[in-house]
Amino acid sequence: MNLLNKIVKILGSPKLGVLALIILAILTVLGSTYIKQGETYFTYVREYGEEAAKIIWILWLDKIFHAWYYQLLMVIVGVSVIFATIDRFPRIFLSAYGKVNKKLSEKLLKKKTTLKFEVNKPIQDVLDRIIQFLADKGFKSIDKIEEKNEIYLFAEKGKISRLGMLVTHIGIIVFLIGAIMGSYFGIRGQVEIAEGESADIFYKFREGSLQAGNEIAKLPFTIKVNRFWLDFYDSEKFKGAIKSFNSEIEIWKEGQLVEKKVIKVNHPMIYEGYRIFQASYGKTGEIKRAKLIIVEYPKMLELMKAVSKVNQQIQEAKTPEEKEKLQKIMRELQTQSVILFSQAPRTDYTFGQKEIKVKDMSLKIVNQTLNYKNPMLVNRDVYDPVIVVKVSYNDKEFNLPILADPNVAIPAFNQFGYKHGFPYLIMIEEFEPRYFSGLQISNFPGTNLIWLGTVIVVLGTMLAFYTIHRRVWIKLEEKDGKTLVYVALYSQKFKESFVRDVKETLPKYLEA
Repeated sequence: MNLLNKIVKILGSPKLGVLALIILAILTVLGSTYIKQGETYFTYVREYGEEAAKIIWILWLDKIFHAWYYQLLMVIVGVSVIFATIDRFPRIFLSAYGKVNKKLSEKLLKKKTTLKFEVNKPIQDVLDRIIQFLADKGFKSIDKIEEKNEIYLFAEKGKISRLGMLVTHIGIIVFLIGAIMGSYFGIRGQVEIAEGESADIFYKFREGSLQAGNEIAKLPFTIKVNRFWLDFYDSEKFKGAIKSFNSEIEIWKEGQLVEKKVIKVNHPMIYEGYRIFQASYGKTGEIKRAKLIIVEYPKMLELMKAVSKVNQQIQEAKTPEEKEKLQKIMRELQTQSVILFSQAPRTDYTFGQKEIKVKDMSLKIVNQTLNYKNPMLVNRDVYDPVIVVKVSYNDKEFNLPILADPNVAIPAFNQFGYKHGFPYLIMIEEFEPRYFSGLQISNFPGTNLIWLGTVIVVLGTMLAFYTIHRRVWIKLEEKDGKTLVYVALYSQKFKESFVRDVKETLPKYLEA
């Protein structure tokens, strides 16, 4: 039994718990502030030098929060709290909720701290005044014991404060269980999903890092990104600046749509314990939507030749009258050009579309991109879009590029389309880039326990610091027409101020 008591005392030692907490705090600061987590060995060599890199690598300082000793320290803190509770709480509980002698004992009566008052009033009158005093001081339960010429009173309040230690320790243990569960079973990573596409996996962050590695984690459901869009500031000061980025996502499980929600920065979605954050975005390098214009190229060529001819004649005109006549013809030709383009049929293209309808023909889409010159520039908003289609015309099959810039589109059409007799110049009139949504996904099964533990700790702290266990023993003795009042006081804390308050205020009730 003595050995068991020694073990309980050692494990429940506040020094052990405090030491473990200090080491935990130091390691936490190192891992969150000074040493980058989850990097490669060569990164540490480059940033800290070879000797320091070796120490970091050998001591697992590159993944502190998953290191065995970090977990062990949390366990030590939990064990220390448990055994400290086992060692101390029974005595505390018994002192508050155990049997109490409600009569003012001779031992208390002889103590120097016991207050004594002599009142020239009948004992019953004094009793009523003291009961009123106790009620005003917040003592709701008052026990009375009557004997021959004596009355004993016992009042108590704030017993619940003695549970503060137990509640706080329970909160710490619940918190630590949640933290350990999160450390062992928690998972966090990122996935990039293009608009209209789905994913049921994500790439786990490297240990202790916020950078995705190559390890894949499987989701118990599928995430589909219906669409992505940017919100911009309206004010003149921040005009054009991005205010927020948003994704409309769907959750599918076993072939059924189970939830649909718009997520944005700082407004995640939670499903089956998984938190889905809007973390980043970017362009896929593909065209999301485009409007195509289809122009009859022979008519356009005729107009271009006519415009060129009239323009030459204007340059060579010898009289103002002749020049004015030719300029009128030029304006008519320009009007015809506007009419040709404004009345030209349009057709829409959407990403994933297999064919484009032109008149009674179907042009098969071969490829498309936002910038055929340099795909790396699309995230700088530099675009040179192209859609390549396969055309079957007059027993000939050839690829035709559809471009946006007329200065490039017309020469390209001459080379790849018109030389085969294809009569329709197709150009990109409007287009939108296709985005991907970067989603951060996390699942920490101990999160609810961490929150619950935090709430319990706060509750225990409030019980311990904002309520005070106090007891009052009073003896009233009638003697020679006077009433003698003896008062003994107990206060869990702030006893001096409690004694001073009673000493100053009780006489006012007795003498009133």
